[in-house]
Amino acid sequence: MSSPPEDRSVLVADRWWSKLPRPAYRNLKRVPVTDEWFEVYLVGRDTYVIYEPGQYEEAISTLVIGGARAALIDTGCGISDISKVVDEITDLPVFVVNTHSHNDHIADNHRFKEIWMLDHPWSVEAQKGLPNSEMAHLVAKGMVWKPLPEGFKKEKYVVPPFKVAHFFRDGEDIDLGGRILEVIHTPGHTPDSCCFLDRNHRLLFTGDMFYTGGIYTYLNGGDIPTFIKSYRKMLTHYDDFDRLMPSHNEPYVEKELLKDVLKAVEDMAAGKGTYKEGKDMGIPIRKYDFGRFSIVARAP
Repeated sequence: MSSPPEDRSVLVADRWWSKLPRPAYRNLKRVPVTDEWFEVYLVGRDTYVIYEPGQYEEAISTLVIGGARAALIDTGCGISDISKVVDEITDLPVFVVNTHSHNDHIADNHRFKEIWMLDHPWSVEAQKGLPNSEMAHLVAKGMVWKPLPEGFKKEKYVVPPFKVAHFFRDGEDIDLGGRILEVIHTPGHTPDSCCFLDRNHRLLFTGDMFYTGGIYTYLNGGDIPTFIKSYRKMLTHYDDFDRLMPSHNEPYVEKELLKDVLKAVEDMAAGKGTYKEGKDMGIPIRKYDFGRFSIVARAP
């Protein structure tokens, strides 16, 4: 999703966790699981969100169940074992389908036998895993408010290597047995970013291309013109889905916000709109606030 403010004391002062639980979850059915790090909610038929509200990213992985097998869309931050939660939800064989290769989406990939990712150099590189230096900030001061799971060691927090079993392509159908996820390559947040369209259940799984909160366009691989092009591509499917299923903060979001984001980014690219300036990891940034979402871009 994002990087936190360079001065993480801001997170502590703001007590970001005091705004939880998010109102969106009140209308969803909570599913009990034994691991208290996760919260699980049923979203429509055979679709479960596995939410990590104890960490700043508020990562959401989604278990999509078909007639023959299930796909886990992303594996979260890897702070606790998501595979055990998945085993409590379904007895079907489960494989992982990643929306992109950022650390908070692939950290528990290694716990699964079968991984699918976009046919892209970033996915090939992601198989190597990530060292503690790339992960430690996720559990730094101000980034976590819930107790860390028993046995978790901050100094050993890494993304272990994993092996991709299948590299999918744009337009490919992922068949779960009577339920299809259609791959839509949507670079802009990262070059390997993808959305997955479930026409039958009328859902669009957006990864980090859309979520409520700060949408980041300036991280490594991010690009505003490409982001706009991908949004226009997503909107060509507007009549094929009713709800958005992001990978952070809130699930099951009204689709109309996609049009609002596109308009906001187009205006921003044209030099319109008001913003606040700041820095993240030494990068000058501008934040354009639109209420339910904001756009965070690199300053010129």
